[in-house]
Amino acid sequence: MEKYCAITKSQLKHHLWQPFLLSVLLLTASPLVVGIRNLSSEQSAKVLETFVALIGILLFPPVFYPEQDQNVRDTIRAKYTPITSIYLIRLAASVLAAAAMLFVYLWVMKAGRCEMEMGKFYFGTLAEILAFGGLGVFAYGVSDNLVIGYMAPLVYYAVAIGAGGKYLKWFYPFGMLTDYATKHWILAAGIVITVAGIWLRNRKRC
Repeated sequence: MEKYCAITKSQLKHHLWQPFLLSVLLLTASPLVVGIRNLSSEQSAKVLETFVALIGILLFPPVFYPEQDQNVRDTIRAKYTPITSIYLIRLAASVLAAAAMLFVYLWVMKAGRCEMEMGKFYFGTLAEILAFGGLGVFAYGVSDNLVIGYMAPLVYYAVAIGAGGKYLKWFYPFGMLTDYATKHWILAAGIVITVAGIWLRNRKRC
């Protein structure tokens, strides 16, 4: 347990703080871009789905990045810690960070008299965050390139904006009020591709 606590502390201190800070800056700047006071349910859903969910792209793809440093790789080998466990700890830290930021953001919106169903909007937005982040993890795991890890979910985002639900159907990420079942599908897809990305990354290390 002690070594896993050390891994978590190291991740927070040396790596997660950067995407976390960028996510906080993004959310803090949002009132200047989209406004988060006195919104209808439709407007609230749009803000959450097309703006807030982008933090998944910032927080999740760098999960493999520390191993780019030779010293980190050597330390991990010396500790005989399964690399999968390390990846899962990093992912858990990112998930908790995203969940906490989303909760605070929704609370601020609610205080600003925005209309929404808190539980429904929280789960729906978190599902989208995990889908965007999972796609980034998968792309990075396959390509071993952090830039591609960021670009893949951005392409998915752009396709969703441009094509709407016509082509993406079950995997349309902006269906909070039109077809909430899509949130369950993209959550499942996000989990599956995240696991696949970690598995492929491990295969490359073998």
